[in-house]
Amino acid sequence: MRIVLILLLGIYINHAQAQQTALVDQQLSSLIGKAMANHSAIKEMETQLQAYPIKDMIAKNSYQPSVLTDFSYRYSNPVPQAQFGPNLVQFAPYNNYSAAVGINQLVYDFGKTKWQLEKLHAEKNVAIANIDIAKNAIAYQVANVYFTILYLHQAVLVQQQQINALQENEKIIVAKFNQGEALKYDILSTQVRTKNAINKLTDYQAQLDKQFILLEWLTGSSEKSTFRYFGDSNTIQLIASMDSWQSKNPNALLLEKKLALLGMEKTYAKVQTRPSLSGNASTGYRNGIQPNIESMQWVSAFGLTFTLPIHSTYRPKQQQKLIQVSMDATQASMKTLEASIQKDLNMIAEDYHGLDQKAKNTKLLVAQAAEAYQLAKVRFNAGLITSAELLLAQNNVEDASLQSVQLEYLMTLDKLESNKLVGNQIW
Repeated sequence: MRIVLILLLGIYINHAQAQQTALVDQQLSSLIGKAMANHSAIKEMETQLQAYPIKDMIAKNSYQPSVLTDFSYRYSNPVPQAQFGPNLVQFAPYNNYSAAVGINQLVYDFGKTKWQLEKLHAEKNVAIANIDIAKNAIAYQVANVYFTILYLHQAVLVQQQQINALQENEKIIVAKFNQGEALKYDILSTQVRTKNAINKLTDYQAQLDKQFILLEWLTGSSEKSTFRYFGDSNTIQLIASMDSWQSKNPNALLLEKKLALLGMEKTYAKVQTRPSLSGNASTGYRNGIQPNIESMQWVSAFGLTFTLPIHSTYRPKQQQKLIQVSMDATQASMKTLEASIQKDLNMIAEDYHGLDQKAKNTKLLVAQAAEAYQLAKVRFNAGLITSAELLLAQNNVEDASLQSVQLEYLMTLDKLESNKLVGNQIW
């Protein structure tokens, strides 16, 4: 019964009721926090987000004046000239010089800059939604690794208990062999069984070490030496309903942001056909002004430019139709996502129900196998059964114990996955 008590204490995981979000224990919350702060993929996406304030500034600068200087030289021949009596009058010089400073100022663009800024804001929201998807995926990946570590640790404990029991049995069999009550075959069979159990333990330990490597990659720090195997357990509610999933599921939120962006792009395509009004002014020196066309003279100019697009290769109407097709496809994607989530939730619920029934039966099986093993030890010591029967009883304990650990682990993963599907955050 000692094995059963240790096992049940080790593999028990509390599942408290949660309202809207998945609850995680302090250690897991800390690990997820480290992953959010240190994972390179998130850092990369957050760095790219810094480009949007710059894009906003560039768009707003269209309302800022642009100042330029212009220095030019042009040689022309022939030049306009006329004969007035004996005099030949030249109206333009052969060598034309100009040095001027000009300023251009957008006066009004009929909303084109405004909608460009709105489109940039929608693009930023899409980028933020993509970051949230990445964070959500990494958070749940950390949680999966976390529970895998707990499972493998419990498997190691169960296997170590079996090795200890095999080694105790080997001592008993050796004593019986020395008394002529057992065969060499009994000793060898037990030793083979022990070696196989040790190899299995080595496999579990190697898998556990690999999970810590993966956890270090996710969090950016080594957690093996400080990991608490018996701390507060994660408490997660199995989610079977899709209530409010669109307001939480990161993929649904991304589709909504994409729809908003497409709406902005459609409006932006419309406003490209609007006119624009700008003012310009310049001042400087140039030659070619009558009556002394060779001398440099101070000149100034001011004007307004009204631009009205008539025909453009941009094809705004076709562009709007193309965007509408993308909007329709995105809306269809939302329906596809909803159907997929409902299907996955139903499958998880069915899987969890089966695992739960098996877990209850297996816990009873563990207790029965442990009790049968204790009785087998007594009967073996009394010479009523063979060592093969003793090993079989011990093997039943090991199989039932490992199955119980695995079922608890799979049930936890089902709960975790159901929360991930509807979009409950654990970060």
